[in-house]
Amino acid sequence: MYNGIGLTTPRGSGTNGYVMRNLSALRVHETAADRAAAWDVAPPKHREPDEAILEHERKRKVEVKCLELQLQLEDDGLDEATIETRVDELRTTLNKDLASLAPSAKKLKPSDTHGIAAAKKAELDKMARALGTRSNYMEGDAFDREKQEENKMRRMVEREERERKREEDKSKWLEQKQKWEAEKRERDRLRRREEDRIRREKEEIGRRKDRMPPPPVPAFRDRPREYRGERDRRSRSPRRERDARRRRSPSRSPPPRRRSPSPVHSKRSRSPDRAGYRRSGSVTPPSRRSPPPTLPHRSRERSESPPRRGRDRSETPPRRRVRDRSESPPRKDREFSPPPPHDGSDEDRGRNASRSPRPTGRGRSASSDSSMSPSMHSTARLAHMSSPLSVTRLQILFRGSSATPLAAHRRYASNAVSEFPTSPSTRYLKPIYDFSAHTQSSATKNTIALGDEYLLPVYARPPFVLSHGRGSWVWDADGRKFLDFSAGIAVNALGHADPGVCEVIQQQSSTLLHTSNVYYNEWAPKLAELLVTLTNQEGGLGYAAGSISSSSSATKQGAKVFFANSGTEANEGALKIARKVGKDRWAAATGGKVDDPSCPKMRIICFENSFHGRSMGALSVTSTEKYQIPFRPLIPGVSVGKFNDLECLSLITDDTCAVIVEPIQGEGGAAAATEEWLRALRKRCDETGTVLIYDEIQCGLYRTGNLWAHSTLPIDCHPDVITMAKPLANGYPIGAVLLRDTIASTMTPGTHGTTFGGSPTACAVGHHVLNRLSDRAFVTHMREMSAYMNGRLEVLPKWFSAILQPHVRGRGFIRGLGFNDVSHPGEVVQLARERGVFLLTAGKDAVRLVPSLNVQKEEVDTAMDVLEGCLSSLRA
Repeated sequence: MYNGIGLTTPRGSGTNGYVMRNLSALRVHETAADRAAAWDVAPPKHREPDEAILEHERKRKVEVKCLELQLQLEDDGLDEATIETRVDELRTTLNKDLASLAPSAKKLKPSDTHGIAAAKKAELDKMARALGTRSNYMEGDAFDREKQEENKMRRMVEREERERKREEDKSKWLEQKQKWEAEKRERDRLRRREEDRIRREKEEIGRRKDRMPPPPVPAFRDRPREYRGERDRRSRSPRRERDARRRRSPSRSPPPRRRSPSPVHSKRSRSPDRAGYRRSGSVTPPSRRSPPPTLPHRSRERSESPPRRGRDRSETPPRRRVRDRSESPPRKDREFSPPPPHDGSDEDRGRNASRSPRPTGRGRSASSDSSMSPSMHSTARLAHMSSPLSVTRLQILFRGSSATPLAAHRRYASNAVSEFPTSPSTRYLKPIYDFSAHTQSSATKNTIALGDEYLLPVYARPPFVLSHGRGSWVWDADGRKFLDFSAGIAVNALGHADPGVCEVIQQQSSTLLHTSNVYYNEWAPKLAELLVTLTNQEGGLGYAAGSISSSSSATKQGAKVFFANSGTEANEGALKIARKVGKDRWAAATGGKVDDPSCPKMRIICFENSFHGRSMGALSVTSTEKYQIPFRPLIPGVSVGKFNDLECLSLITDDTCAVIVEPIQGEGGAAAATEEWLRALRKRCDETGTVLIYDEIQCGLYRTGNLWAHSTLPIDCHPDVITMAKPLANGYPIGAVLLRDTIASTMTPGTHGTTFGGSPTACAVGHHVLNRLSDRAFVTHMREMSAYMNGRLEVLPKWFSAILQPHVRGRGFIRGLGFNDVSHPGEVVQLARERGVFLLTAGKDAVRLVPSLNVQKEEVDTAMDVLEGCLSSLRA
């Protein structure tokens, strides 16, 4: 048969034939031990191979060596002629001494035949690996170049097909994985929302139980026994009363009493304003004392009224003629005891004293209670400071409202009013954290030391290292927990580590992180459209609230947006645009050229206590001395006016190109501009052709309860340009300039730009955050919480009149407390930090509160309690 290298081997006489013939020995059914013993006795007979087989082995080895040399020379990069010459020389040299390549047949041992077969197989495998072929390589294949090329192309096609199929399978798997992850996220979101709803319901039930005192004990307990027996007989349940009457007079039984269809038996629908002391003209409510805790069932019996003859009680009587039947003596003998004095023994007596007891008598129906006008709530809030008694009565009245969805917000507001304390909290008179060096862990010390060594020392940081946060809370590396009422300097509108924001960042950064402004991306136009649309709907930049529908063409043509990286960059861009608008207007009025260096319309007006950034342009309009002095001279042509001063508007002349102002100053002390002053400012800018810029970087984007701090003002108080930044992406760096089309028309390609501004990730996060902030339910909750916080802040100047200025500054969730001593704000911030709350200073004489916009009522209470404790410690 043909063996692949030009030799003919007799069939059955080669090594393969020998091996196949001797495989028959393995078919004998012998154990391994028997075969081993037989080998020891006498080795198997060996058939010596003939000379032709040995000659075949010698020539095969020659060809193998020649092939190895050929492959090596090809790897070295020699040409084919040189390779062929050197291979022929090696073949000739080896064939001359062919006998030395294989042993003589007479010298072979019984095991040499098997050794030859194993060596042959090893060499064939080595050749297969060298040629990159399969392990079942056949001798002779290496010399068939056409076959080798064919196999190579076939393997390439198969490899490409495998890779294509692998990519398809991978893409399908990734698509299915994304689908599964999206479904899982949706399930988790629904589950978390349901868990949050259940948790809020449980917390609300717990708060209601905490606010619900035990039913009062009638005031007749300390009266003579005969009167007490008469009173006890009247307080029995209707069934027991009917039985007693039947026993006394069997022949006379009262007619059956018709029950009222209204839910008068509900404890939450009872109101004390119908109690007997209102009919008698007394302003003193009856005495209420808590019964023994072991007899709660008796109070339910006393809350029922005995049946009476006469007209149907289901009819709704006049308000002032309805009596509380749970405690009423006979009509002619009605008497009342004064309310028990308050001993003030509670630790936080203000909040406990403000909670009025829940009435147990029969009140009006839920429908009548839920129809209270908003003026009654404001009356209760005003009366809170002047008359504790009237507040108590109004609070009890509010608690009778129904739990319908329409009354939910009114009920929340009434609860907030009812829980206002009447004296400062004393829970946080002493600090709870010590920041001295011996309390720091080694990790904290190492981090602080590393920062001191490598960070530019432009901040005076407290000696701890923040590690993580959630919502309005943050933790440091040593495990201390803080309530963050600074929100990253009014940045974290949705709090720390918001799951929705984190998910948007993860998804967008894994899709498209940065492109520069050379190209469009998906999210920058969407965020710009959302900003313009919300401004048109909610008011601002010349549009009254709700004056333009979101579907109108004017919405898309009313304004333009430029995205930057920070608030400072936004203000720089606004000043730059205003300078160009001033030159255009001067050129149009005088017929000169826009690039004429003699153009006088280049002056800028800012105001005292303003803060617009720390770059050279923004710093030039930041009128705080401590920021400007080290870097003077600054940009020329800047004048400083007095905030809320009408006379200073004379600084605005025909040479003024821009006026920049904060509607509510942040760093300057949380002072708010008046509507009268803003209207006069707008009028003066129109007269002189000046661009009016509102810096709403800190006070805008719903921090005041509206989209912009000027949204609710008339349009004659609106600006030409709005700058924004801080809460727009909840901490991801972004800034923006929103300007009218009449101002934006001056800008052409190349007149302004930025590398990182408007990146896909920043705009995707901003779009997500702004959608959530503009949700009506979110805005409603934020307004309720800010009103509640304001209610607690307004009493502080009355309690601490020697320390605080008489008025609370700001609106919504940008509030400031002014101090009479300029050294106190920094001290209060330090005291609050030692009690676990982050506050900020504002200007020279104020403490600023700018919490996250989704802060909860319990967190507001904690911050206010800590602030009251700090002020009490400061006063002491």
